[in-house]
Amino acid sequence: MVATDDPDHAYWPSSPSSDTPFQNVNGEVQGDSHYWEVWHGRKPFTAYRGTFPRFQSEFGFQALPPLKTIQTYAEPADWNMTSYVMEHHQRNASGNGLMIGQMTDTFRTAKDFPSLVYLSMVLQAEGIRYGVEHWRRFPDRVAGALYWQLNDCWPVASWSSLDYFGRWKALHYMAKRFFAPVLLSILDDGPRMGIFVTNDATEAWQGTARWTLEMLSGEALASGEEAVNAAPLAATHVKALDFAEAIVADQIPGMLGGNRRDMIFTCELWQGNRLVARNIATFVPNKHLALVDPGLSIETTRKAAQLTIELAASSLARFVELELEGTDTVFSDNYFDIPAGRTAVITCPLPEGWDLRQARAALRVRSLRDSYA
Repeated sequence: MVATDDPDHAYWPSSPSSDTPFQNVNGEVQGDSHYWEVWHGRKPFTAYRGTFPRFQSEFGFQALPPLKTIQTYAEPADWNMTSYVMEHHQRNASGNGLMIGQMTDTFRTAKDFPSLVYLSMVLQAEGIRYGVEHWRRFPDRVAGALYWQLNDCWPVASWSSLDYFGRWKALHYMAKRFFAPVLLSILDDGPRMGIFVTNDATEAWQGTARWTLEMLSGEALASGEEAVNAAPLAATHVKALDFAEAIVADQIPGMLGGNRRDMIFTCELWQGNRLVARNIATFVPNKHLALVDPGLSIETTRKAAQLTIELAASSLARFVELELEGTDTVFSDNYFDIPAGRTAVITCPLPEGWDLRQARAALRVRSLRDSYA
């Protein structure tokens, strides 16, 4: 009927579809795919790496909305994942349980409900990041990815990255990084680390990748620097490192032992003197990292109508969250890592009528360790 009445336009029979109606609709040879085995099937995030669709047009993972949104429909007495109100404001009947199940695989038990909200948003963002970075390492095979979903039609726990009021979840911030035109990603596989740069631009990109195997406290155990010449519209495998190899194991005694909890692999992408991207990988689940108080130092300054926040850490600060209490401020970045000895410079609009003193008083900062300690 479409071909007869509108022969000038292509028709796609369904999503997903292999362009052969009702046959192998999620096939990876042609067409588009939906993948829900991580959410509905309760598979780990690593399951994404076993998929190579031509186009991943739908996949997702849920999170609670920010606490400020939850406060519009739930009293503090109902701040429990199995309360009537919390289960009513849930698009998927088993959604709250699925979130908690994956959360216990990844993080320590939250010390209170606000920490649980924070962990749910970080969990969602990490899951989607894991999938997108994998697919972007294979652009010759995977043409693109769309996560489900962008926004919400009511205040609710859902797969969205923007909640009903337009507030940004952690996923919306991380999407800016994992969908960046030039992407730095780490293929972590136990003691093996692979550094990749995906360049979606139509011109080559040149820069430098600097990597470090380090303790959480910042002590470098091994490091290196690699020139990057990322071809256009392609993924470039920059470096493969195996910290289980004998020569490395001799240099770093105990790498395969208990020290894994105290170590991270850090990689930064530089173009001249400009830091383009930073990524870290761990050798154990986040819940097993031997995190200590990151000793965050925070300096805030004002220039005209913009607030600048400079943060530094004496030990790894994982998934740093910024908030200006009483506002819905959107920061230049959020839910980011600060390895020991590094800094992060974040900006945001100064709320109308505010001065620097008010901004400093309203600034709230937390990281992963604060969710349980």
